[in-house]
Amino acid sequence: MADSQQNLTTEIFCCLEGSIENQCLTTITGEVLKIKGNCEFRSAGIWICIPATDSNGTVVSVSIVSQVESAQQSYCIGRVTQVAKRGTILVKVSNSCKITFTTTQILHVSSIYRLDFEFLSGKLYVTTAIKFDSDYQNQPISVPLPETVVEPVAIPATVNTATTVATPKTLEQIWREKLEPLILEKIPGIKIYEFNVYTGVLEWEGTLQEKRYRVQGTVGSTSLLIYELGSYHQLALSDDSDIDDDDFDDEDEDEEENEDDILRVTPLGAARSIGASCFKVEIGKYEIVLDAGTRPKGDNPLPAFELLKNPNLILITHAHSDHIGALPVLHRMFKATPMICTPGTRSIARVMLEDCLKVTLKNEDFEPLFEEQDLQQTLLHLETQPIGVEFEPLPGLTVKFINAGHIVGAACIYLKYGNRSLVYTGDYNIANSRTTVGLKLADLPTADILITEATYGAAIHPSRKQQETELVQAVWNVVAKGGNVLIPAFALGRAQEIILLLKTSALFTNSNIPIFVDGLVRKITDVFNDNLDLLPEAVSNFAANCRIPPFCDGKKVIFVADTKERPFAMVQPSVIIASSGMLTGGASVYYAKSLLERDDAAIFMSGYTDEESPGRLLQSMKSGEVVTMDGVDYTVKAEIRKFNLSAHTDRIGIGQVIAKVAPRHLILIHGMPDSLYDLARTDLQKNHVVHIPSCGETIEYGVFPDFLSQKRQVEIEHPKEVELEIVAEHDGAWIRIPQEVVDTDPRWQTLSQVGIIRAKWHRDSLMLLPITKKQIPKKPPMITAGNCCARCKYFDGSLCLMPESIFHNRQIAPEGSCPEFTLNA
Repeated sequence: MADSQQNLTTEIFCCLEGSIENQCLTTITGEVLKIKGNCEFRSAGIWICIPATDSNGTVVSVSIVSQVESAQQSYCIGRVTQVAKRGTILVKVSNSCKITFTTTQILHVSSIYRLDFEFLSGKLYVTTAIKFDSDYQNQPISVPLPETVVEPVAIPATVNTATTVATPKTLEQIWREKLEPLILEKIPGIKIYEFNVYTGVLEWEGTLQEKRYRVQGTVGSTSLLIYELGSYHQLALSDDSDIDDDDFDDEDEDEEENEDDILRVTPLGAARSIGASCFKVEIGKYEIVLDAGTRPKGDNPLPAFELLKNPNLILITHAHSDHIGALPVLHRMFKATPMICTPGTRSIARVMLEDCLKVTLKNEDFEPLFEEQDLQQTLLHLETQPIGVEFEPLPGLTVKFINAGHIVGAACIYLKYGNRSLVYTGDYNIANSRTTVGLKLADLPTADILITEATYGAAIHPSRKQQETELVQAVWNVVAKGGNVLIPAFALGRAQEIILLLKTSALFTNSNIPIFVDGLVRKITDVFNDNLDLLPEAVSNFAANCRIPPFCDGKKVIFVADTKERPFAMVQPSVIIASSGMLTGGASVYYAKSLLERDDAAIFMSGYTDEESPGRLLQSMKSGEVVTMDGVDYTVKAEIRKFNLSAHTDRIGIGQVIAKVAPRHLILIHGMPDSLYDLARTDLQKNHVVHIPSCGETIEYGVFPDFLSQKRQVEIEHPKEVELEIVAEHDGAWIRIPQEVVDTDPRWQTLSQVGIIRAKWHRDSLMLLPITKKQIPKKPPMITAGNCCARCKYFDGSLCLMPESIFHNRQIAPEGSCPEFTLNA
């Protein structure tokens, strides 16, 4: 792969001799290595392969590339990303290939080397290293082998510059060259504009006659998966996908429904809870699914997919597992339904979904939710649309992704069809952070229905800047005294925020205190390093100026590559950032159990924790109390503190979003019941129909809950203010009420029921007040010489019967008058 800083190709080429049988390579020295991918060979010989190692440098598997007639020098070009005291180095060959080598000399972190190596006793020993940095003039560095190692193959002395090295090809490059001709056979004339490599997966995107294609291949196989991007534009709605009156239980069979006015929302998850975010939206003639997440705990991890009929479209807000974790399951159920997210979300989706698969495979109590094939098919078909641009995925349906400020790629979703519109916030934050730009209120449109997260309910966050300052100081206070600090953090978003916070703080900039990163945080941070264009400009500028990765540089910020390395992260003063953020599993649990009973250690929680999570329980504990983790009791001696660095907004932010969208129906989701009801009990009910639905409960635009009084329905359904027209006449002036108000607003019936209203001055304002029948004195009509209603032909003693009068069929006062007066003969 091309290196952005050195313009140098990084490659790996390993030559092993042995026999292949039963998907294993048995070397001539007796090591048995598992073969990854499909292997077509079944014989003895000399093989070119790509090794995979554990953190100790032991080769655990290989991918076979080809067979050769004679032995060749094993060779690698890559960047050294980590150096261990035990004599191993971690080398990044490509985004999907990192290999641990054994050497007797510590090489320089972040430098690119050409490494010649030998396979001995199950490990890869470096024999010669050539540094490609100009300050070393590309001079070879002799690295002696252990005494038990045979003499290495000599490297010609003429090989001393990067440009003159005839480098072998990587496994990915070899299979790319094999597969691209096949792509051209299947799609003649395609112009490939993008190529990406993932773990064992190659992906191309290209164009042909204004059509875009995505092609996926796997190392070791000539099979290709081809998908036409944007093909959902060509899909015609089938008869059984149309929404008609029979689809809804509450619909009158004889009543025809105007599809331009249809808007219904049914939560399939995240209703009165957090987890498994998923919403069925029926808008116009379409059934749309918003998000498809999983629950982190419990015996029912999936949303209520059984309530779906035949969705026409799936839209994803962001890559957190509680919003995307069930997408492969949903795609398996509805293979023809298009799926769309932002480019940032798709770049992270692979790592998050692979972790979801890994977690479910480890859970012996339940069957895996999906398989590797489901995951690959989902990623193949997952399309992207940029943030801030309207698009029309289905005829008549307008969709727009709006930056949500939650994590990289997170978006709010705007839908519009006919007369109805909806905004779904997903998770959002209006404040800027180090890795995201906050949601801008000006970007939000008005909508009929707003579905908003309310994770923190009516709570108000403390100053984020102050919280960050206090966290940095608290961490420094512990490590300066020789202790260790564990910061459990969500792997996606929060962890990278804290890495940048500590790494760039004044206290840590000039210190040698290491920051160890463990768990899923490592893989996500790698994605961030490889996609700096998705981050705020300040981060990419920081990386460009420093010429080192902004997150993990192998010096101050160090990846813990293997579970066996975890104890070394605590042998000196250090900071450890590990998932999960709630201490429900992952690497953070290991470190918490190791540090809880140490009075020189600290555990600092950094954000939201579920009420039943170990992280929430730990926050309430004092020194000397006993906490149980994984069935073992621990006496708390470490310092425990909570800092609020949440990526979710608070009551103020929620209120600002609601005010900007100005919905008639407000649906509060993604929060615990107490938090949702606390928020609803604020002044929200004055201007909106507030819903806190349960899973499966349908909310329909224009349909009010039973608990809402008729008066409140009228107040919500009709505008608070109207513009009146003043019409001047020779004998006075008329105030003209808009016809729409006269025809549709029940409040006008009350105001005008007796044909007379009272007017009251309040400073410079004139207030119009109704007169009821009770306020009219019960006395005989006053028949005057003027043209009053009592003398009118069309007055029956109570009502006006004149069809052309504005008081027609209304109760009027006898002394009143109007232009349609006709004398009663």
